[in-house]
Amino acid sequence: MLIRWAGENDLLSWNALEQEVAPLFIIPCEIDIANKKDMINNHEILTAIDYMSGANMGFIGISYIKNQITWLAVFEKYYRRGVGERLLKTALRQLNTNEEIFVNTFRTGYAPGIPAQALYRKYGFTIEEPHEYQNEPPTCRLIRPADNEKQGKSFHYRYRKFIKEAQEEFCPVCNNEPAPDGQNDIEVSDLVWICGEYPGQGQLFGKMYVMPRKHVFHFEDMPEDDASEFIKEVQRVGRALRKVTGAEKINYEMHSNTGAHLHIHLCPRYLDDDFPGLAIDLSHPSDPPPYESYDEYLWFIEQMEKELTK
Repeated sequence: MLIRWAGENDLLSWNALEQEVAPLFIIPCEIDIANKKDMINNHEILTAIDYMSGANMGFIGISYIKNQITWLAVFEKYYRRGVGERLLKTALRQLNTNEEIFVNTFRTGYAPGIPAQALYRKYGFTIEEPHEYQNEPPTCRLIRPADNEKQGKSFHYRYRKFIKEAQEEFCPVCNNEPAPDGQNDIEVSDLVWICGEYPGQGQLFGKMYVMPRKHVFHFEDMPEDDASEFIKEVQRVGRALRKVTGAEKINYEMHSNTGAHLHIHLCPRYLDDDFPGLAIDLSHPSDPPPYESYDEYLWFIEQMEKELTK
């Protein structure tokens, strides 16, 4: 199953799902076409796709302004396959978990609404505020209390900002915005930025990255000639890094999940590093730093500069 943002080509399936679930609701649940297109353009509607058939399995809507789940339904033929849970889990990542999150759903005791109630409660919705209507089924507003969950800067948590920065005109790198604290230029050429990091992720002495000067979002879209030149530069840096640090191995990791401008992390590996037999965990605490002092970090930067100019 693939969870992705819905597009206008999904509108027919969305309409069909609305019609299928309409008998369960006492108030109209249909969304007009203009609002649907707004939700699509604002990245406020997700869909689950069956890989083999390409069919839509379900949809979930969110509101960034209201911090709310606005709509969730799954086609009956895909019940009991975890579709609703996958959709809800993904949607919650895009909302602000440091504030209350809301959803209007069926009140406890309404049989067709039991699965939805159970799902929401599994994901922390605990406070129920009933809505009173003259007809059945009764509905309620469920509230997920604020928590102190730390949300990263990856697209998993801030997709709208991330995908905007993926465009060159809004890219912080291409617009020469200040680099994050602790990052130092080692070399800047017409081809690349070569940057050191203090204190360095993963407590790895010499952790750094290389970034192309030209804006690139997807590596596979990088022109072959540019990609060849970029990889040559990365190899040049890797050779210098291994010599300066004495690392047993250099791991090369290309993520760009947080900074949309393509870059490669160079992670020196040592006999005593914290990840024996494992890949680097870049969320691993960086405190204490892997350097004896900040002066030793500056020494590392200086040595890299010298080695790269040879």
